[in-house]
Amino acid sequence: MKTTTIDFVDNATTREAGIYAVRYGWAFAKGVCREVNEFVHRLPWVCIGAVLIVTTAVSYVCIAEARAERDKASKAQVKLQERVEQLTCAVEAERSAR
Repeated sequence: MKTTTIDFVDNATTREAGIYAVRYGWAFAKGVCREVNEFVHRLPWVCIGAVLIVTTAVSYVCIAEARAERDKASKAQVKLQERVEQLTCAVEAERSAR
């Protein structure tokens, strides 16, 4: 690994500071990716297990939300059906009263 010294600039312009931020941000991202890659190569089954646990939890949450949405729609449909039946009975009663 190549080691370089860090230059500290006291009076950097905004443009220079942005360039430094991007440069060191990129170096940080590369280092994090390298560390993650090494961890996955060292303990692949741990990573597979973690992915399975997370995906199972997310799927349960999504399924629960879909069921709640379905139940809410079903409840609204039952209410509307009852309202239609009441209005139908009222119309029939009005027609028979004539």
